[in-house]
Amino acid sequence: MPKSVDHQARRCHIAAALLRVTARKGMEAVSVRTVAAEAGCSVGAVQRYFRTKDEMLHFALRSVVESARRRLDGIRLGGPDGMTFAGALRAAILQSLPLDTARLGEARVWAAFYAKAAVQPDFAEVIAELHREALGNLDRALRYARSTGELGPGQDPQALARLILVIIDGLMWAILMDPGLDIAAAASDADAVPQLAALDAALGLITR
Repeated sequence: MPKSVDHQARRCHIAAALLRVTARKGMEAVSVRTVAAEAGCSVGAVQRYFRTKDEMLHFALRSVVESARRRLDGIRLGGPDGMTFAGALRAAILQSLPLDTARLGEARVWAAFYAKAAVQPDFAEVIAELHREALGNLDRALRYARSTGELGPGQDPQALARLILVIIDGLMWAILMDPGLDIAAAASDADAVPQLAALDAALGLITR
């Protein structure tokens, strides 16, 4: 294996270990030592690939984002084989919510990073950058929906893009903090999750 590929693979392995620790115990449990133990390597090995804990955290956050992007890549909007805007938007939002074990772990990681971003400007900037990217993608999709008549009259794509992000964040927190959440049931039938009634009500106001 080329050294550059091996280096990246090892960084990804360590980041995955960090995410597992965070999902189980929260950000306060993350240290070079706990991540090394989870990854099955030495503290020195972790420090060889990440100079600081924050560098490791930034890389791990990016890996969560890439995982979400891969899930969204399968959603096609428009065209003969694509979905309607309303269907594609709902599918994309569902893929962003903690509705199976893997995404529940990711949501716990997001929650931990949000808490860190609230008090640490460099993490806040990473989150803001990701939000800007999401807003741009949503704005383009909403303008497309307006051109096909799938958006309600007088709707402002930029304002709606911000609203949709707020809806996603709100639903994530509501599901994440639900003590009665049955993740196995959610994974087999997302519509069994009561919080999604709010999503459908909101989408009914946005789309036609």
